[in-house]
Amino acid sequence: MRSISSNGSATIICAESAHNFGRSFPTPLPGIGNATMKKVLIVEDEAIISFGYKLQLEQMGLEVMGAVRSSEEAEAILATEHPDVIIMDVYIKGEKNGLQLARELHKTDPIPVIFLTASTKPEIVDGIRELKGCHYLLKPIDTESLTGLLHTIMRSNG
Repeated sequence: MRSISSNGSATIICAESAHNFGRSFPTPLPGIGNATMKKVLIVEDEAIISFGYKLQLEQMGLEVMGAVRSSEEAEAILATEHPDVIIMDVYIKGEKNGLQLARELHKTDPIPVIFLTASTKPEIVDGIRELKGCHYLLKPIDTESLTGLLHTIMRSNG
């Protein structure tokens, strides 16, 4: 499992079983009731993957305010709602891919984005590095990696 933050540093995270998504659930994030980050938007075009993320995030005590499949659906929600963090695949349905959507959003609001993707293409990784507040986890995602990254974002935005 690889995690690359927007400052370009990379951390390799080994997971004993990265495919345990949906079989065991994380405990709630400590202090989440007092934290300011609670609302999450999921942008993922694969329904079963999106459902798995939703279950995992809710078990952590986070509110999933929506799970959408395309850039257009994400833009419609973001026109009226403001999540504390966005969990997004790079390759989504719609006119824009996830990276293009994040660039557009960050022109007016630097919402933290966690990209969960199978892509290791240099242009994608470099694009994520260029966006402040964006992070990258390589699919398949393990619970500890996502939880740790959410803690990091909470600390930096808290």
